[in-house]
Amino acid sequence: MPTSIFKDTPSTSFTQIACAEPKSSHDANKIRPEGNPHWHEASESDSDLVVPVVGSQGASPTQTTTCDKISQLKERKRKLIASDRSTYILDTDLSLPQGQRICQEILRFIAKSDRQHQCEEFCGIWRVEYEALVQFIDENCNFGLKPRLTYFDDDSTLIVEMPSAVHEAPLVALHTALVCFLENIPFDCKAVNANILSNIEASESLVPDMRISFQNMKSTTSETIIPGLAETAFSQHRDVLFDKLEEAIKENPSLLFVIAAVVFENAPYRSPKKGSDAGRALLRDAKRSSNDFLSATGDLPTLDAPVVVENHTWCSVASVWFKVWVCGNQPIDIRTDDPALVADRYLYPQDSMGPVLAMIDKGVNAIRERLITLCKEIDEDVDVDALRDPNIVFRVRKDDIATKIAGAMRETAYRRYLAWYKKASRATKHKASSLPNTRRKSMVKRRK
Repeated sequence: MPTSIFKDTPSTSFTQIACAEPKSSHDANKIRPEGNPHWHEASESDSDLVVPVVGSQGASPTQTTTCDKISQLKERKRKLIASDRSTYILDTDLSLPQGQRICQEILRFIAKSDRQHQCEEFCGIWRVEYEALVQFIDENCNFGLKPRLTYFDDDSTLIVEMPSAVHEAPLVALHTALVCFLENIPFDCKAVNANILSNIEASESLVPDMRISFQNMKSTTSETIIPGLAETAFSQHRDVLFDKLEEAIKENPSLLFVIAAVVFENAPYRSPKKGSDAGRALLRDAKRSSNDFLSATGDLPTLDAPVVVENHTWCSVASVWFKVWVCGNQPIDIRTDDPALVADRYLYPQDSMGPVLAMIDKGVNAIRERLITLCKEIDEDVDVDALRDPNIVFRVRKDDIATKIAGAMRETAYRRYLAWYKKASRATKHKASSLPNTRRKSMVKRRK
């Protein structure tokens, strides 16, 4: 599909993007940007966004009205400080074309402080809109936490994931164990650049939570080798996770090792309702510190201890599930059920992780062999026996994984409380400021 071209410009407003629509509402219903012959690449003065060429008859009344309205709101937006821009997006009600209404719904999800889910899937997003959305988020919006966006060209689908401590926690212990394992292998660090990184692209469609990579530092033409990756999900449907991994494998057929970890909550998170006992109790106090908030639970952090404050559940875990794939004679098949190539088990509520840990060991050993092969390509005389030293082993403890998730539950709970308190206390202050000031009115009457 044709893609809009973006240059490094000082700022791009979402209202500029909204103006880039077909000439009439009739065209908007039939043609999206990529198929519209009236669209072209604008000059630098148009911020290098794809905009429509207006015909000799001029813009339609609908377009003129929309852009006039946008111009007024654009001026208002310039006066907003960065922290208020997310509120501006949520409060703006423009007569946008369908694609831009979808983009606005995405921004609403990102800016929402008390969202029930950390992940949402949006369909019908063209790449031109996706790239404009990415640029707008990067340049203009202060949403606090930056979302992770995964885009699929094939079906014009965008997956938006919001970061949280629980989402990151399942792989923390694995990351540490892998780093220790590779550090103990005596390969030439000047010849091979070995990395275990988070949130670095593994393909055009996937930025995994963990990526293992090797790079030949003695060659000017070698590409980065990605033998392993891992992805986590927090209260996210497994099919969405598998689709992302499948796309990554298509673009990296040499992958040897893939891990998926899914944490499910007992129920979708909901913030305290307006006027509820929990809401009133928490709003009576000033914003609580993490220590004050979490000490009210009365429980030590464990997977089976939901974080409950003022009789409201802020975070709870129903299950922690892992699935691991290794490569056989063919590229990894996410849909395979071959027990020699895949294993899945629960860490919680019932620990049955034995087969998963065995499959992880198998994958880690395959990665070591890939590292040895690379070292031999660089230096035929490398000491292979030293690289294969059986005393260098990969060790990860299940208790470490459980501890990381249990600690993350409490951090996630406190972050949810802060987001709720900020919104609820603002609403309370606004209500108080809008009440009539009878004392001032009586004073004015006396002055008359």
